[in-house]
Amino acid sequence: MANRLPAFDTDALLSELAASRSPIPVVKPLLKRLQEESFAWFRETLDATTLVHHRARLIDQLLNCLWRHQGLPAEHLALVAVGGYGRGELHPFSDIDVLLLCRDEAAINQHAERLQGFITLLWDIKLDVGHSVRTLDECVTEASKDLTIITNMMESRVIAGDNALLHDLKQATAPDHIWSAREFFVAKWQELRDRHKKHNDSEYNLEPNVKNSPGALRDIQTISWVTMRHFGQGSLSALEERGFLTPFERERLQRSLTFLWQVRYALHMLSGREEDRLLFDLQREIADLLGFEDDKKQRGVEHFMSRFYRNQLATNELSDLLLLHFNEDFMKSGEAIETEVLNEHFLLFNGFLQLTDPELFKKDSSWLLRVFLLMTQSPKARGIHSDTIRALRDHRHLIDDEYRTNPDNNRIFMQLMSNRSRVVRELTRMMRYGILGRYIPEFGRIIGMMEHDLFHIYTVDEHSFRMMRFLRHLRFGDVRERFPIASRVIHKVPKKEVLYLAALLHDTGKSLEGDHTVNGGVIAAVFCRQHNLRPTESHMVAWLCANHLLMSHASQRLDLNNPEDIHMFAREVGDQHHLDMLYLISIADIVSTNPKLWTSWRAEQMRDLYRNTQVALRRGLGNPINKEDWIEEIQQEAIRKLVKKGMSEEQVRAIWGEPGDDYFLREGIDNIVWQAEAIAAHGQSTQPLVSIRQTSDRQFEGATQIFIFMKDQLNLFAATTATLDQLNLNIQDARIMTSEKEHNAVDTYIVLDENNEPIEEPARIELIRKTLTEALAHPEDYSTIIQRRTPRALKQFQVETQVSMSNDPVMHRTVLEVIAADRPGLLARMGAIFAEFGTQMQGAKILTEGERVSDIFFILDRNGQPFSDAEQCQLLKDAIIRGLDEQVEAQSAV
Repeated sequence: MANRLPAFDTDALLSELAASRSPIPVVKPLLKRLQEESFAWFRETLDATTLVHHRARLIDQLLNCLWRHQGLPAEHLALVAVGGYGRGELHPFSDIDVLLLCRDEAAINQHAERLQGFITLLWDIKLDVGHSVRTLDECVTEASKDLTIITNMMESRVIAGDNALLHDLKQATAPDHIWSAREFFVAKWQELRDRHKKHNDSEYNLEPNVKNSPGALRDIQTISWVTMRHFGQGSLSALEERGFLTPFERERLQRSLTFLWQVRYALHMLSGREEDRLLFDLQREIADLLGFEDDKKQRGVEHFMSRFYRNQLATNELSDLLLLHFNEDFMKSGEAIETEVLNEHFLLFNGFLQLTDPELFKKDSSWLLRVFLLMTQSPKARGIHSDTIRALRDHRHLIDDEYRTNPDNNRIFMQLMSNRSRVVRELTRMMRYGILGRYIPEFGRIIGMMEHDLFHIYTVDEHSFRMMRFLRHLRFGDVRERFPIASRVIHKVPKKEVLYLAALLHDTGKSLEGDHTVNGGVIAAVFCRQHNLRPTESHMVAWLCANHLLMSHASQRLDLNNPEDIHMFAREVGDQHHLDMLYLISIADIVSTNPKLWTSWRAEQMRDLYRNTQVALRRGLGNPINKEDWIEEIQQEAIRKLVKKGMSEEQVRAIWGEPGDDYFLREGIDNIVWQAEAIAAHGQSTQPLVSIRQTSDRQFEGATQIFIFMKDQLNLFAATTATLDQLNLNIQDARIMTSEKEHNAVDTYIVLDENNEPIEEPARIELIRKTLTEALAHPEDYSTIIQRRTPRALKQFQVETQVSMSNDPVMHRTVLEVIAADRPGLLARMGAIFAEFGTQMQGAKILTEGERVSDIFFILDRNGQPFSDAEQCQLLKDAIIRGLDEQVEAQSAV
C-alpha cells in the first residue's frame, strides 16, 4: 500500500500563521515534511506524473495562504503562475516562476512595501522563486518583444488576487494582437533547431540533458506551445480530439513524457538540486531506483541509458513529424502550393516528398525502401511529407524475414548504399522512421545501445553513422590536411559501398554475447551473401568487421620500427588492398568513437604503421628484413648525417656507447641524430640533459618529444613521470633505455598537453625543460605523490586493477601489463613501486581509453635479467594492485 500523498490543511496553516510572530518557523518545517513525504511516495510508486502536478497544487495552496497572510488585496493585483509552474508542473527543485501583475503604476506604488515583503518571505523560507513585477501595459510591451515571455504568459494562471487582470492580459497578448500563430511557430521552430545544435545536434551524449537535449521534454513542450498558439489548446488529449495527433502519437508522446518526468524527478531528488543533466555519478543510482538490473549482456545502467536514448529517438521522430505536419497543413493553409511530379506514386509538395496513394506501401511494400532511394535521387527534396512518414510508420510491420530475403528488396538497398550522395542522411532517416532496424534486425538491436564508459561517447548506432559519414567525407579536400593518407587512399577504393557496409555492420555483434568482432564478421558474411555481393567483396566486408580493431591495437602495442613486429602485422593483413581498407576503417572507427582519441600522436602512430607495413608488403612476406641488417643500416645512415654536421664516426660511436639494439630500432634515424647532437653539445656537464622538440613539423601531426640523458637511478622513472604529471602533460609513449657499460639513462618521452595537442609555446617548453632538470638533479628526493584533482567523471567509474607478467624470449625482457582506473599520477605511482623492487625500466607503451588505462611496461629485475622467480613476480603484482587501488581510494575521497 503506497504512502498517502503529502497534504496540509489551509485553514490550519492560516491560523498558525496568524498566531506566530514570524511565518518562517511555521512554513519551513511544513515544506521539509511535504518534500520528505513526496520523496517517500516516489520511491514506493515511481509515479512522477502525479507528484509534479501535486507539488504545483501544494505550492498554490501555500502561496495563496502567504498572500492572504501578508494582507495583499484581491483587486488590482494578482499573483500569477507562469512557465512550467503555470502549466501546473513542478519537479522537486524546479524554479517557481511567478508574475506579480498590477493594474497600473498606482497599484504598484500603493502596495510596494507589502509586495517586497511577500517576495522576501518566499526567499527566507528557501523557495526557489523567480519573479517579476509588471503592470498590464509593461507585460504587453515585453511580451511583444520576447519569445520566452510570451510563451510563459500563454501558460499562466492566477493563484491569488484579481482574476480579471489575467483575463485582460490574455486578451491583450492574443495572436490577433501580437505574435501571430505563424510568427510564433517560425520563432519556436528556429529556437528548437538552435537548441538541438547547442546540444551537439544529436540525440546521443554521454550525459544528456533531460530537459533540453533533442527528443527530451522541451521538444514535447514545443509541440504544445505552437499548437496552443494556433488552436488555443496544447494538451495532448486536446490535440488528439482535434485530429492533430493520432491515438498512437498521443500515446507515444504521453509515454515519453511520463518516462522523462520519472527520470527528471529522480535526478532532482538524488542530486538535491535542480539538475537536469544525467551525470555519470547519478546514472547508476537512477537505474537502480527505477529497477533496471544487470544481465549477461549489459549492466543495469546501460539498459537504463539505452531506454533513455531510444525514448529520445522516438520523441525526436514524432516532434519532427508533428512540426512538419503543423507547418504543412495549418501554417501554410491558404498559401500557394508548389508541386512537382516525380513519378506515378510520388510528388514534391512544397519541397517535401508526398505519396499520392495512401495504400501504396500495402500494395507494393518494396516502396518502403524505394522511397529512401528516391530521396537520394531527388536533389530538390527537402524532406519527407508528414503524410508519407505516417504511412511508412503504419506499414513498417510488413518488413519480415520474407521481405528481407527478397532479391528485389536486396537490390534496392544496395542501390541506396552505392549512391553518390545523401546515403548517410537517408539511412539515418530510415532508422528514425523504424525502417532500417526492421530491415537489418541486427542493427535494430544496437539502436540506442550505449556502453557506460568515457571511451564510447555515442550510442552504437550513432557511432556507426558517424563512421560512414567520416568515410564519405574523406572524398573531399577539406579534410586532406588532417588525414592526408586516408584522403588519398579513399580514391583508390573501387567500390566504396564495401567500406560503408563494413562501417554500418561492424558493431552489430555487440548485441550478442561473446567477442563482438567475431559476431560482427559472421553477421556481415550472412548479410553480404544475402545481398548478392561478389565473393571478394563479401570477404572484405566480413574481414573488416572481424578485424576493425586490429590496426588500432597494433599501433598502440607494437614497436613500429622493429622489422619483426611489422612483419608479423603484415602477415595478418596479407596485401596492400587489405591494408588500405583496414587503415580507412580503423581511422574512421577511432575518430567516430570519440574525437578526442584522434590525437596528433595517434595519427602519427597509425601513419607509421601503415607506411612501414606497406614497405614490408612490397618487400614480400616471404622475404622479411634481417633485424641485424636493419640496425646496421640505421647506424650507418645516422653516422653519415652526423658526419655531415661536423662530427667524426669515432665521436658518434663514443656518444652512443652500448645502448643495445633496442635503441636503434625504437628511436629511428632522425631521433638518433638529434639526440647525438644534444649529447655532444651537453659536453661533460654532470647536470641532467633535458632536450625538447616536436616530433614533426607537419600541421596537425606529431607530439612533443622530451629526451633525457643522465646517470641512471632507480627513482628516475617515478620522478620523471611525476614531474610531467604535475606539469599537466599527458604521456603517450616512453622509451626507457640504459647503456650497458656507462649506465646512462637514454630516455625519450612523447607527451601532449592537456588538450592532447603538441606544446608549441617556447615559454612553456622552457618551463618544462627547467622544471625537469631541477627535479632530476635529485630524483631520489622528488615526491611521487601527485596533488592534481581527479576529474569528476573519472571518479564515477570503478575499473578492477589487473596485472599480468610474461617473458619475451626474443627481446629477453619481462612484459608487464596493467589495466587500471585512470587517475593523475598513475605512472608516478608505478615508478615508485618499480623503484622499491629494484626494477629496471626499458620502456612503456601508454594507452588511455576513457576512464581506463592499459599500459605495458618492459622491465628487468635488479640484476638486469627477466623476472623468473614466481614468488617475486607475485609480490610485484600484489604491490601494484594494492598501490593503485589505494591511490584510487585516496583520490576519490578528495
